[in-house]
Amino acid sequence: MRLFENRRNAAENLSENLEFLREEKPIVVGLMNGGVIIAEIVAKHLDAPLDVMLIEKLSAPKVPDHVVGVVDEHGRISMIESVARWHHLTSQKMVEPARIVFEKLQKRRARIREILPEREVRRRTVIIVDEGVDKGARMLGAISSMRDRGAAKIVVAAPAGASRACWQLRDTADVVVIPHQPSKYKGVNHFYRNFPAISDETVYAIIERQVKERPEQQQSGVKTIQINVKNSLGMNLACELDIPPPDNDDDVTARPAVIFAHGFESNSISPRNVPISRRLAKRGIIGVRLDFTGHGRSEGTIEQATDEQMLSDLRNACSAILNLKEIDPKRLGMVGSGTGGCIAMKFAASEPLLNSLVLRGPLCGDVSDIAPLIKASTLIIHAESDTALEEGVNSINDHLSCTHEYMRIPQSNRLFNDPISMELMINATVEWFVDHLMNVQQGKGSPIGQRTGELSASSINEPD
Repeated sequence: MRLFENRRNAAENLSENLEFLREEKPIVVGLMNGGVIIAEIVAKHLDAPLDVMLIEKLSAPKVPDHVVGVVDEHGRISMIESVARWHHLTSQKMVEPARIVFEKLQKRRARIREILPEREVRRRTVIIVDEGVDKGARMLGAISSMRDRGAAKIVVAAPAGASRACWQLRDTADVVVIPHQPSKYKGVNHFYRNFPAISDETVYAIIERQVKERPEQQQSGVKTIQINVKNSLGMNLACELDIPPPDNDDDVTARPAVIFAHGFESNSISPRNVPISRRLAKRGIIGVRLDFTGHGRSEGTIEQATDEQMLSDLRNACSAILNLKEIDPKRLGMVGSGTGGCIAMKFAASEPLLNSLVLRGPLCGDVSDIAPLIKASTLIIHAESDTALEEGVNSINDHLSCTHEYMRIPQSNRLFNDPISMELMINATVEWFVDHLMNVQQGKGSPIGQRTGELSASSINEPD
């Protein structure tokens, strides 16, 4: 006997079992493709916003039946820890398989995100919905991806599933709601009397309908604010802050901040720094993007951008943001790349207020005097193909006495110009700051005196 007449019948049954989550104002996320059919009905029942998750499985090399992780629509690799550990695999070792699988997601993602921008799940309850659970690998990967994105509570939901897979999900998700777990399992399709294939066009129609019917639930995004910073020569420095969406209408929380120190002849809007800054903002951390003297939109000439001047620029920018009441002075991080990495190290060695540091391909000479003075927790990211910098990066790693990690991204260059390498770099940077800044006790007062500044309300860049 089949459990359900069709997906609608199954979704109505599942919705009743999820009623207890209504007051948590969850986000309902349907897995492509059949899961979206179920998720739409669940979202309507709970009066919740709907999103979709584009995700593909990653199998263990030479063992295609063993799914070790997933890659999502951004190229983010999330591993299923228990299976990956058994195969001695890490996300870095799965870069090449992920590149191949990732290509399948791009056309679908472009069409979907043109209609429905990806929802921010930070600090939210998320219900991940599928039409049924077989081995649970796709759902386990989806849970891992949502954890990476900062969801506060993850609920796994499906009308029915294999009992063994459901028990595995209980070890990973916060809540599992799978009402029917028959002892004799023959496959997801056997739960339904009518189980037609679901096309991408059907999913597109669902999300178009969602956006049209519920415009009030379209979320606000990251905003970018300009602030005034001058260098030691009295010249204007371009400085922009990427501001997180408010948690609520009365949100006045002082937030952590991360300052970006770009490389020589680069600028604050590089294709590596902007995505990191905006991703940080979506996780509740203010991104501070500065153009050094003579770079980008800042005044001055490139000849004036000596190491001493760039270090002075960083200090001036730091003083400016720490005068803003919206920024917590005890939760400050910095990203340095290329020459900016060397400048960031000098700043960290002389400024104890810095909590956390990420160095990406730093161009440094002898670091034996600087590195031991750094107290901020430090992540070093090195592109495997960038062999010219390897000796210097290894020297930094050897001389650091603070808490630090060294991450090599395989088959990548210092520009990280393929999507998988870029995502690995971005995700590692963001997670480092989330781990080392978000959990630090909120500060009271500033080391540079009373903070009286306030952010301008004018934005120059509206939601993503």
